[in-house]
Amino acid sequence: MKTYVKSILLAGIIAAVIVFFTVHAVAPTLPRVVGRPAIKETRSFSWPGSQRFELVNRDGEVRVWPHSAKEAAVTATVRIYPVERDGGAVARTYADSLFAVTAEKDRIRIVSEPGERPDLIDMRVDYDVYVPFGTDLDVVSANGNVLVAVGCGQVDVQGRNADIYIKKPGGMVTAKTTNGRINVMDAPEGALLETVNGNIYAYMQGGAISADTTNGAIVAHVPDENVNRAELNSMNGGITLVMDERCSAIVDARTMHGGIRSDFAIDTSSGVQRRHHLRGEIGSGRALLNMQTLNGNIWLARGR
Repeated sequence: MKTYVKSILLAGIIAAVIVFFTVHAVAPTLPRVVGRPAIKETRSFSWPGSQRFELVNRDGEVRVWPHSAKEAAVTATVRIYPVERDGGAVARTYADSLFAVTAEKDRIRIVSEPGERPDLIDMRVDYDVYVPFGTDLDVVSANGNVLVAVGCGQVDVQGRNADIYIKKPGGMVTAKTTNGRINVMDAPEGALLETVNGNIYAYMQGGAISADTTNGAIVAHVPDENVNRAELNSMNGGITLVMDERCSAIVDARTMHGGIRSDFAIDTSSGVQRRHHLRGEIGSGRALLNMQTLNGNIWLARGR
């Protein structure tokens, strides 16, 4: 009975957290109006390529496409919605001052809406960005998903209400959001991944991975022996760590309300083997693998 009561209380706490974020984080950022925009137009920019490209956007999707050209090019689709009848003139004036651009030899920076948005309008700016292969990327997207296609250098994406997808970057990845999923494919030099409400998926080719979520699951693939460390933490979600046959690691896995499963033989002679805690060595113990969840299972899976 005590366990039953604890489960009910825990479920209530989780529900309260979800409602709090929905009301106080997600709802205030939703558009106040829907339908056809009063202003819809496309802006285009281009500059000689630079080592670093930075973009700050408040509302709208950002898609980045590395290409073989030596220039950086941007297409921005602007949609402005007047909230009240007399918002049309305000919308037109505001549309004329939407972008602040800094173009230097080693850095290009675009800021959407550098000024404060008038109360009489809502709007979004959707970006398609084309940069030379190997360009380092820094994107801030408050409300809008971010896609980074194959071929960038180092990638740093900060979001709030945003799903983040990054494929085959050339360097270190940092991806942080509040309400959204994170998916990183073929990261060669490590990744720092954080979200509150969302799952994390990562496929690593080297370096170290740190993944942290509150309400979500984590699935991390570390098939290559170049991955030397994994720190995976979730509060309300399971953790799956997929490794190949050559895996050699020191494992420390802990869960409060879940079980732990391993497809690998783990030497626990000088460690711990319990239902909620497993510590030991696989092979010679080269990599460090730490996993911790409060309400979820942990699985050390063998790659197929």
